[in-house]
Amino acid sequence: MTEISEQSELTTLPNTQAKIVAIMNNKGGAGKTSTITNLAMTLAQAGRRVLLIDGDQQANSTEVMANGKKYYAQYGHTICDLYNNPRFDIMDAIIPAVSGDDKINNLFIIPSDPSFERVMENCLTRHHREKILSRHLQSVMEKFDYIMIDCSPGLNLSTTNAAFMADHVIIPVDGGSFALTGLDVVLDYLDEIRETRFTQFSVFRNEYNAAKKKMNTYLHEQLSSSERTRDNYLETRIRTDENISQAQVACIPLYCYNKGSLALNDYRSLMRELETVLSKEAQ
Repeated sequence: MTEISEQSELTTLPNTQAKIVAIMNNKGGAGKTSTITNLAMTLAQAGRRVLLIDGDQQANSTEVMANGKKYYAQYGHTICDLYNNPRFDIMDAIIPAVSGDDKINNLFIIPSDPSFERVMENCLTRHHREKILSRHLQSVMEKFDYIMIDCSPGLNLSTTNAAFMADHVIIPVDGGSFALTGLDVVLDYLDEIRETRFTQFSVFRNEYNAAKKKMNTYLHEQLSSSERTRDNYLETRIRTDENISQAQVACIPLYCYNKGSLALNDYRSLMRELETVLSKEAQ
């Protein structure tokens, strides 16, 4: 694959300050990567300029958006460089997202790498370690409409950095028997990092299977009645669709894998609802 360099595209956007949206869940398998990659793709298709930051050492978003290059440190700069070097130029780590060999318009990514886990461990003794990512991003805040962060399942240093600076956090809840396990942990964690009762979050149902009526009823009642989540519970539900996991295996966004997937309508709905929420928060 030919190296893609499109830095000239990243001009300053007039009267723009990027909204930072992070996706978190302390429970693995809730669909964070599938949601953030497809939501970023949907926003880009709608004309928003998006930077997707892969903050997970599993590097799954990188696989999807960088043509299967899970070990991206072999090919170029990654998020590891941001954490290793306070003087590193973040622009050198930003690359265009691709589907196969084709560049995706309006969508850029800072790749991750499995070595990121070791890098985070080495940063634990640094002063103001929760501000590492925030400091790097200050120079590009006017170049994007959205900066979206894919967080790892654990509440590690990368997640702390995302929690420290996020304008909004989205939390997927799947339909499994332990679907609510990580939700309270994440909300308490956000309160702790922000040193206040954090309210700028949204909870939504992911991997929704209409056939699981009892579980769906239970989860809906819990999320809609809880004092903490009832005002932050989105109407959008991302349905279960085999095309989503198949697209991830193929290392391309869902839209590029199957334009006829019904789940694409769900991601468009999620985009519209999220933008409405962000607009209200900005007022």
